[in-house]
Amino acid sequence: MTDSLITCGRTVLMIAALAPAASHAAPADPKALASAVDAYTKPLVAAQQLSGQLVVSRHGRVVLERSYGWSDFELRVPVTPETRFCIASVTKPMTSTVALQLIAEKKLGTRDTIKRWIPDFPSADRMTVEHLMRHTAGVPHMIVPDSVAIRPMSAEEVVDRAKRLPLDFAPGERSSYSTGGFSVLARVLELAGGRSYATLLEERLFRPFGMGHSSHADSRALLPGRAKSYVPGLHGIENAPPRDFTSLVGGGSVTSTARDLHRFVQAVVRDSLGSEVRRSYLRGGRLHFNGNTNGFLAWAVYDSASGLAVVFAGNLHTGAPGLLKDAVPRLAAGEKLTPPDLPTPGPAVAATELRRWEGAYQIEGGPRIELRVLDGALYANDWIMNPTDDGGFFSPRDYGRVKAVPGADGAIDRLDWTIGSQTWPARRTGN
Repeated sequence: MTDSLITCGRTVLMIAALAPAASHAAPADPKALASAVDAYTKPLVAAQQLSGQLVVSRHGRVVLERSYGWSDFELRVPVTPETRFCIASVTKPMTSTVALQLIAEKKLGTRDTIKRWIPDFPSADRMTVEHLMRHTAGVPHMIVPDSVAIRPMSAEEVVDRAKRLPLDFAPGERSSYSTGGFSVLARVLELAGGRSYATLLEERLFRPFGMGHSSHADSRALLPGRAKSYVPGLHGIENAPPRDFTSLVGGGSVTSTARDLHRFVQAVVRDSLGSEVRRSYLRGGRLHFNGNTNGFLAWAVYDSASGLAVVFAGNLHTGAPGLLKDAVPRLAAGEKLTPPDLPTPGPAVAATELRRWEGAYQIEGGPRIELRVLDGALYANDWIMNPTDDGGFFSPRDYGRVKAVPGADGAIDRLDWTIGSQTWPARRTGN
């Protein structure tokens, strides 16, 4: 088996160095780290930009834990360490871990075709378990449309839907991130392991490693402390669209906490899940899990050189958690960072100016962005863009500052999308 079988997450837009450079210093002790993190997050909390849980450990010992914001903004229910969040694509490394365990038990093999379990799936005689784990199977990323993903679904139901969709490409032809491929993998694991996906996770991960607040749960289940999810909207924070996450079975369906995710990370780095799992997740001595969906987001980072692990789970999709991902390891290393400064809101933008920004843009090396006017506001794909006092826009979802670059005719030729100190050009590709 190869050393890097598992691909467990992706960046929806982009990741950058989000905090200013600072000089190196001695690692911060727990008290100094707590003070530094509290000072850094204070403006984000005050602006209601941060909601979730943060856990920081060094060599497995938790040195800092914080809860921010609201589990339910409307009822003013605060986030606690027991609040449960959908962890989106951080589900994928859990699914892959179960797959590697079943492979070690000879219940399936990486080169087995899925014809063995799902003979009527498209290209079943060519699509292998390894293709599913590597995002090279050609299964579409999204199988269940949003309009349908509001009721509980079994892995079998999701796969039955996938059967009716054309593949994006022939298995093994290329790589393309696919949550749908992990849903097919989850069904294969059920058939090979003789248990439901939920039971496989419970028996092999959650119960053995004390992850008592983790589950593959549908929207009907009563989960104490389950958070609602939110996104930035036209008039502030809005409820995220309703969704039952079982439609993302295997790829984005697990509900958990930062504490439980920390237990999972420690199980990986301590080799408690087997050397193949550790080798697959630790690349150059570092681990990085990342995911977001419908307002929920989660991530975990670990560096073997320092023994530092930082984990976050939350229910408000802004760029604030991304700032923490960059800043907390630097603060733990003793660097001095200035608390983030959010941009000053600008005046309302005239409808004619908003329409000038409309169009399709392609970020170099990244996704396609559609700018559209809806209800008198500018949206990038499905998230709000707020005008700033310098004539540009601010993307609260990733804290990107966006400037228009006109061509010779005065029309917008490209966007410069800046996060921290890095700028990505986005060429206009259509109207």
